[in-house]
Amino acid sequence: MNQILKTNFLVIIMLVFISEVEAQNYNTYYGGIVANCKYDSVNNKIAQFESYGLKNPGSAANINALNWLKNNYISYGYSDIVIDTFSYSGGSAYNLIVTKTGSLYPNTFVIVDGHYDTKTGPGANDNGSGISIILEVARLLKNVNTKYSIKFINFSAEELGLVGSSAYVNNVVGPQNLDIKVLLNIDEVGGINGQVNNTIVCERDESNPSANNVASANYTDTLARCVQLYSNLFTQISYAYASDYMPFQSQGEIITGLFESNQSPYPHTVNDVMANMDVNYVYEIAKASIGATLYFAEAIDPTGINEISDNTLIVYPNPANDLLKIDLGDFIVNNTNLKLIDVLGNELLIKHNINAREQIDISQLNAGIYFVAIENENSKLIKKIVVE
Repeated sequence: MNQILKTNFLVIIMLVFISEVEAQNYNTYYGGIVANCKYDSVNNKIAQFESYGLKNPGSAANINALNWLKNNYISYGYSDIVIDTFSYSGGSAYNLIVTKTGSLYPNTFVIVDGHYDTKTGPGANDNGSGISIILEVARLLKNVNTKYSIKFINFSAEELGLVGSSAYVNNVVGPQNLDIKVLLNIDEVGGINGQVNNTIVCERDESNPSANNVASANYTDTLARCVQLYSNLFTQISYAYASDYMPFQSQGEIITGLFESNQSPYPHTVNDVMANMDVNYVYEIAKASIGATLYFAEAIDPTGINEISDNTLIVYPNPANDLLKIDLGDFIVNNTNLKLIDVLGNELLIKHNINAREQIDISQLNAGIYFVAIENENSKLIKKIVVE
């Protein structure tokens, strides 16, 4: 390909990508899953991570944290869990690899990773913050149909010089020619207690080898867009460095990452504890990470539900939190049924032969997006509702 044609080809590709990014809008199905992200879940995971203390590779605390991670994934329903053993300084350490298989491209992977070893202190921020997010993403995506497979990877020995991720790239990614769509690295995203933590840094590849730098920049722009769509955070673009995505970058893989904007002074000290970070900031980053992972892995809405409604169907209040009232007006006929459906397509409630006015107790529902479907032999109406 001559240089002029090559340049024009690259311009066309970049324009196509730019138009796709600009066209990326809020996805109701993804938003419903993001809405199920729990502050308490994130908070409790950081606290549990911190409770294991200093987690140097090879230490009892590190092994305890590894087993805790494994048990969390098992509790979510994952079964493809591999403890990847590698050697360092005459000893052994362990990465934890959890795989969720995609329905259309099972051999192509979106990787969401972060390290669980710590240096000097308990590492609530570096990297309990990232670990809590990865666990929350894994929890919420377990039963979501994604076109691409996802690997949730918890690396060890990052603090010793990216030893665990380097071992994985050298022993698995390279030899197996692992097909990686994109890698999202989450490391030190806890912010600083008492400061305004409202911006997350989205990191792109700006290093050599440079063949995938454009692709990394594009994915990072997409990541920033997901942050804006699914969280309350602002974004800043910067460069990737000194974390577990770098061995992948050296291998020529496409990487992106998240890092705190207000860089904490506490990592690698005994003061890297929850009291010195902003858990609500981590919670917002968790929501953004869930949205981004759904987008990167191309989650499929199983309901195929589009809102079909007119002034005949009145559902209120919307948003709601206790009782949902439904007024069918003149729509009601014999054998009219009502269904309450979640974003995964599960029918949570079915009422047969309903009246023109009904009410549903929704006090036990998690916050999120749901659908009310009213149908009879002649017609069907669907209304989207938000539960707070």
